[in-house]
Amino acid sequence: MSERNRNQKRRDKKGRILRNGESQRADGRYAFVYTDCFGKQKFLYSWKLESIDPLPAGRRPCQSLREKEKAILRDINDGITPYGDNLTVLELVKKYIGQKTGVRHNTRANYNFVINIIKKEKFGTLRIDKVKLSDAKAWLIKL
Repeated sequence: MSERNRNQKRRDKKGRILRNGESQRADGRYAFVYTDCFGKQKFLYSWKLESIDPLPAGRRPCQSLREKEKAILRDINDGITPYGDNLTVLELVKKYIGQKTGVRHNTRANYNFVINIIKKEKFGTLRIDKVKLSDAKAWLIKL
């Protein structure tokens, strides 16, 4: 590879420098590739790179790619799963109980009892981002 190609930075069609993970597709849409907290590759898309960019004709208003990118990376750094990411109630309970340290034997047994109840219930298979407070209250009343 020549010296000129190695020092050349990736740019979009307007000549702006693209950051790591950013690219521009053939249809003009911008894409950002990132790895979520489970090690899975995810993609973000937007018609605008910066918030001041004009929207192409006939496209719905949307956030710019860099705004979306900033929010996602902040969530990942904070250990938050963006968009719920198919995390179920059971997985969330297991994650919560796994973080408990210095718990007595009887308390641990009761935690396992709760996990077994949640495994048997349909409520345990629901995605956490789809669960409403009223659903959780109804499930507790049903117990």
